[in-house]
Amino acid sequence: MKSIEVLLLSRNDVVELGLAPSKVVSVVEDALREHAAGTYEMHPKIGVHPTGTDPANFIHAMPAYLRRLGACGLKWVAGFAQNYQRDLPNVTGLQVYNDTATGIPLAVMDCSYLTGLRTAAVSAIIARRSVVSGARTLALVGCGFEGSMHLRFLVDQIPTLKQIRLRDIRPTAMAAMKDRVSSEFQGDVILCEDNESCVKDADLITTCTNGDEQIIRPEWFKQGAFGVGIEGGCAYTAEALHQADKFIVDDVALAEYFDKIGRARLTADGQPDPEFPGGMPPIYATIGEIVAGTKPARDSDQERIVALPIGMAICDIALAHLAYHTALTRKVGQTFRLV
Repeated sequence: MKSIEVLLLSRNDVVELGLAPSKVVSVVEDALREHAAGTYEMHPKIGVHPTGTDPANFIHAMPAYLRRLGACGLKWVAGFAQNYQRDLPNVTGLQVYNDTATGIPLAVMDCSYLTGLRTAAVSAIIARRSVVSGARTLALVGCGFEGSMHLRFLVDQIPTLKQIRLRDIRPTAMAAMKDRVSSEFQGDVILCEDNESCVKDADLITTCTNGDEQIIRPEWFKQGAFGVGIEGGCAYTAEALHQADKFIVDDVALAEYFDKIGRARLTADGQPDPEFPGGMPPIYATIGEIVAGTKPARDSDQERIVALPIGMAICDIALAHLAYHTALTRKVGQTFRLV
């Protein structure tokens, strides 16, 4: 029997690959086009929920197969929002990348950094197509790891931005992000003392928080604004969410599944904790449909648009494909013998 060697990539290895936003966006867009074409296999996230001190904790299994790309694998990912209190990352986990001809695992890699890349790339991809022409103002709420990823990708994909407003409950996190972005962004970077001064009348609003607070209120969500976030609709009040003229998701079955489990979920004090306040709005399109050009993202400069990607495994596996082949080329990582 032939020996089987598996490539092992730590988080540091994945970071060392230096996957540029342009390359990440390109491979994720290809995955989104496959989603629109139906050339994939994926199921709503299978999860367990060790609640501990936070009912929103989860560990999800996310298998996917992309036929055109020839990529297959599984992400086993945990999200524990209170991990920062232990000086641990919110998102942790592993990603397995398999050979589509034999089923043999080719690589096992850290998924936390790749998840950050994927999530920010999807937001930037739909934002580029949905913001008003000449969008100038970005409001970013949440200055942690995912916020920093979103800022990097949004600035890369929307070159018309002239002002960035930052908001976080931790002043040190805002200040650190301003220091990082100021060396690369030529416009104004403003630290905001509250959500209103950050979000009100911004062209582009992105929320990268743990979903504990309804950040976006209808009077701050101006005509023509576009909003995208990582915590489902939890960052919106019900009125603000349903004020949107268009509601976009990454996958309909996934959004419906999260709507269902959200309606059954309770907060720590026994209150309802829906994924979409006021219920899930009617879905206008998937991100894949917009990327593939079968539906326009925006029909007028007055439309308010909200996109809430839940997170698709096909995008993760597309990135695992990129990471694996980049690592082989650059000889990054170590191997271990499986058989």
